[in-house]
Amino acid sequence: MTAASKRTVLVVDDDPDISAFVQEALCDEGYEVLTGVGDAALMLAQTAQPHFILLDLMMPQMSGTEISRRLRNEPRTAHIPIVVMSAQLPQTAPPDLHCDGWLAKPFTLTQLYAIVGRWTAATARHSR
Repeated sequence: MTAASKRTVLVVDDDPDISAFVQEALCDEGYEVLTGVGDAALMLAQTAQPHFILLDLMMPQMSGTEISRRLRNEPRTAHIPIVVMSAQLPQTAPPDLHCDGWLAKPFTLTQLYAIVGRWTAATARHSR
């Protein structure tokens, strides 16, 4: 992957071990990876304009549902695909959860690479 085609992923998870695992795995595949939680993640999304967001659902200070709502209500971030990571996936998404997909925890590297690749490729096609 060349620098010009490098895709940026924002990982929003309050567990530093999960954030570090995902960051290392995706960096090894040539992605630029940013991490943050709460308001810091919202600011990163606005300033960095990542191609894709992996969002933990269960976080203590600001839930994934609240972050997804704020991202979708902000014109600068409303277009960014969001995939929720969670060990507790509901049968149907709550109406106030604004996401494009799910990644069940625990997940394999194959699952992670597939979902990130799919969404960053879709974003690349739409940004041409």
